[in-house]
Amino acid sequence: MSQPPDEPRRPSLSVVRELTDRHVIEQLLTTAELTRAELAVRTHISKPTISESIRRLAEAGVVEESGQQLGRRGPAGTFYRLRADVGVAVAASAGPDGVVVEALDLRGDLIERRHSPVPVPTTRAELDPVLREATERVVAASPGPVLAATLSVAGPVDRATGRLVQLPDSPFLVDSLDPVPLLQPALGLDPRVDNDVDWAALAEREVGSARGLDDFVYVFLGPGLGGAVVTGGRIAHGGRGLAGEIAHLLTVGAEGRSVRLIEAFAELGLRRADSLALDLDLVRSALDGETAEDRRTRDRVVQALAAAIGSIAALLDPEAVLVGGPWSDHPALVDLLPRAVAATTIVPTEVRFAELGPDAPHLGARLAAVREARTVLTGTS
Repeated sequence: MSQPPDEPRRPSLSVVRELTDRHVIEQLLTTAELTRAELAVRTHISKPTISESIRRLAEAGVVEESGQQLGRRGPAGTFYRLRADVGVAVAASAGPDGVVVEALDLRGDLIERRHSPVPVPTTRAELDPVLREATERVVAASPGPVLAATLSVAGPVDRATGRLVQLPDSPFLVDSLDPVPLLQPALGLDPRVDNDVDWAALAEREVGSARGLDDFVYVFLGPGLGGAVVTGGRIAHGGRGLAGEIAHLLTVGAEGRSVRLIEAFAELGLRRADSLALDLDLVRSALDGETAEDRRTRDRVVQALAAAIGSIAALLDPEAVLVGGPWSDHPALVDLLPRAVAATTIVPTEVRFAELGPDAPHLGARLAAVREARTVLTGTS
């Protein structure tokens, strides 16, 4: 018999069950173990309905009993928790500090971690076996299947294929890398691959100094110079994954000439003799400004960065420019750069400095992997 047109449409029983199960799982993701009564209070769903959900989830191998509630009057309640083998998230990163691969449970707690050094600069022949072996070992030690995986790589990534895009002046990988087919056999799924600066920007937006910002630019200052563009709360990758490659922006060089930003540092003698990367000891020494020559170099570094940021601000009109990376917290830079940017930009542009430090790229990949694994488990999108 059809439902009268003047009555509100009611969800089917199967949908109600699915939503109830999802609410139960979501609560157990935030709190390690809960009783049926506690779940009923938290979800505002009746205890009998919660009990049916727990039964279904236990039969499906998603939840299990974890003990009895003691120390209270009345019948003892039974605690329930997510099973350890329901699934894991894998987060990996590859950069100058080496290869790190982690398995995490769905609450974000660490299960297994591998860290392996790699030469810098490195080649695909050197990096591939290290990344593959670390991933295989972490997955083998995990209690359940991989539900989601992410990879942060120090270099631009083609968003369509997950391959690294080769650019001149790369301080880390000097040739190609195709990590998706490399890691898929161990993971059982395709990892989500992005460059380290994009992951750092997302981490800063979620738990760092860019919280509350939907449109900002992240400027990374390390052995290499990089950037990320966040618009509408999402990374803008560009047509080939090259959006944010600030090292190749034109800026002010010696005698006021227009040069690429990375070339401005080369003119100042701040690159390593045996590499295309910046020599961070020389950069920090210049920023210390102990000699007159150091102070002249420091001022030119600040001027070159400010001019590049001014171009970014004129084109993208961000809410703020976030500056991060290994030498971004130098006191001289923190003091001088915002003033230089204010003197350079036509539209006032706030300069913020990153909070999360050198682990920000891996943290961004880790947060995304756990979030995507939860989505797979709950069936949300």
